[in-house]
Amino acid sequence: MSLGALVPVLAVVLLLSGCVNQVQQPKTIETIKIGVIAPMSGDAAAYGEQIQRIVDFYTPKVNEVAAKSGKAYQFVIEDGKCAGSEAVTAYQKLVTIDGVKFVIGGFCSSETLAMAPLTKDGSALLTSYGSSNPAIEGASPYTFTFSYSDEVVGKTLAREMSKYERLAIITEQNDYNVGIQKVFLDELKANYPKVTVVANEVFPKGATDMRSTLEKVKKMAPAAVLLNPNAGTGITLVKQMAELKDWTAYTLFGQYVYVGETALAAAPELTNGMTVVDAPSINNPELTAMMDEITKTKGVITDVGTYYTASLMDDMKVVTSLINEFGNDPAAVQKALKERTFSGFISNNIDFRNSSFPGVAGGIYKVIDGKAVYQQ
Repeated sequence: MSLGALVPVLAVVLLLSGCVNQVQQPKTIETIKIGVIAPMSGDAAAYGEQIQRIVDFYTPKVNEVAAKSGKAYQFVIEDGKCAGSEAVTAYQKLVTIDGVKFVIGGFCSSETLAMAPLTKDGSALLTSYGSSNPAIEGASPYTFTFSYSDEVVGKTLAREMSKYERLAIITEQNDYNVGIQKVFLDELKANYPKVTVVANEVFPKGATDMRSTLEKVKKMAPAAVLLNPNAGTGITLVKQMAELKDWTAYTLFGQYVYVGETALAAAPELTNGMTVVDAPSINNPELTAMMDEITKTKGVITDVGTYYTASLMDDMKVVTSLINEFGNDPAAVQKALKERTFSGFISNNIDFRNSSFPGVAGGIYKVIDGKAVYQQ
């Protein structure tokens, strides 16, 4: 074959070789770290363990979508211990050492309220999946929460308990519970003047002995009692109430702690019939299937419950979808959060345009045979 005849043949071979190399070149994937703050130790550690199970389960689903944009996410979990100072330490570690620009958390309001001021410079965006204290509203332009607001819970509790003339409230001393207490008492004073609060007792955060507090409340003979503790202490509180006995004349009310089956199982006879105000019920077959799969493959998530499972996955989905679109840029993602609405498990209209909260209402539950059953 002549040299002239070889030239076009070689050109074709080289062209095909180049095409093969182009096809075989792997696509560059940018790995982005996102911080997650949860109570991995302390009284609320059971929640932290279950939150980690949800994050571990949902991460591959997030990354499946992210791969189309050339991205992958690594979620770095730090312990906020349901305490402000610990959450600040965890946040600073994530931002300065791990280099994250987005933090999902905290779960407890004390965590989120302590971290919010650190985000004001826009160096990182904080999106909580569980904090509900009304003080989060406007705490920082770079702090949002996918939770409902305690204002809704406190007002709903006041309305439901206004059927009784003599009320008592037992509150744990921390941001979440004090927020509920304030809204509850303010609402009673403003709209239900015939109701008298005969006992308004507060016990220290993480207390292990509430017997003296319970005795004080019992002596005042209220018709209804609002139990307003945090996660771990909620179990101790009902156990000690059951030990004191003779609480059958009092109608019990509670908040999210008593939606979880663990707390209810601690004193089943006492808590049966309790009215609980928490997040609205979510009837979504896809969410139900995912929760079943998490339970089978990772472990139980009954204490975190339906709403906070949904809000955590919505938080992960919304934040990563915006990073996929705008890059690892807190300012651009914050702007999009404030300008758009989003569809998720907690709502088809997650709306941060005029609030740090997503615009979700509360729900009323009745404890029947050890389970909190949604009423309305």
